[in-house]
Amino acid sequence: MENSPRSPVIIIGAGVSGVSGLSAAKVLAENGIGDFLILEASDRIGGRIRKEKFGDVSVELGAGWIAGVGGKESNPVWEIAAKLGIRTCFSDYSYARYNIYDRSGKIFPSGIAADSYKKAVDSAIQKLKGLESNNVEDSTNRTECSLAPKTPVELAIDFILHDFEMAGKFHNSFLLFLAWILRKAF
Repeated sequence: MENSPRSPVIIIGAGVSGVSGLSAAKVLAENGIGDFLILEASDRIGGRIRKEKFGDVSVELGAGWIAGVGGKESNPVWEIAAKLGIRTCFSDYSYARYNIYDRSGKIFPSGIAADSYKKAVDSAIQKLKGLESNNVEDSTNRTECSLAPKTPVELAIDFILHDFEMAGKFHNSFLLFLAWILRKAF
């Protein structure tokens, strides 16, 4: 370890948002501080920004929205987007459960979407109860407990509930946590 690089400033993470490691490095460099070290846990820069396969389509994740717009202080990412002339739009999530579209881009009938969602949640609850009663150990392979989405609607619900909302991959520890909550509630 004697030959390890030493720097007066260590930046944790190489994400690209307004308050991330790369932004911090940029601000330091612009202010004459060039002696810093960026530590990144993954094999790439970008933080949560990445591409994932969603069915047969490649979807950009992590940079789908700019949070905190319209507050007392301006979000630095919003300022960058405005400065670069990036097209943006305001998303009203008041009726998010109705913002479901089919493959052709037409609005998916809200009744069918709501029914599909309810069936998926009810099915998940039953599977959770089964996992709990069988004392299934935590596993990151969801196919082991047959929870992989089987239809486009199930895939969309899974994406919204896990990948999009939690910015990460679904795994059974979430199911076990949910089972614990259900046990307390019922």
